[in-house]
Amino acid sequence: MGDIAGNPIAQLAALILSVAGGYRVWRAQQPTEAKERADSEGQIAALATWQALLEGERAARVKAEERADKFAAERNQAMQELWEMKGQLKVMNETLTAQTLELGSLRDLVRQLKDQRNAQ
Repeated sequence: MGDIAGNPIAQLAALILSVAGGYRVWRAQQPTEAKERADSEGQIAALATWQALLEGERAARVKAEERADKFAAERNQAMQELWEMKGQLKVMNETLTAQTLELGSLRDLVRQLKDQRNAQ
């Protein structure tokens, strides 16, 4: 082979080979269009999956909050009824105590009346 400096065809061939080699190296470092598209589609699918999971969790949280609110309302109503029953029981106990005292007084009165009748 001869001297490249004096041969324009050899210079052109070297230039073409250099450009082709540089292009090949550059292309190897660049992501391919198909790879980019697949990566984008994968990211979109992953985002859709995460969004669906998020929506499911939000719906579950709303249901849980509704159940908790319902439970709290039922508990509050039960507590109110319990306090009302305690109040009613207290009144009944006071009435029973008063009736027991009155019954004792009436028994004493009946005894006195029997004693008076037997004494005559």
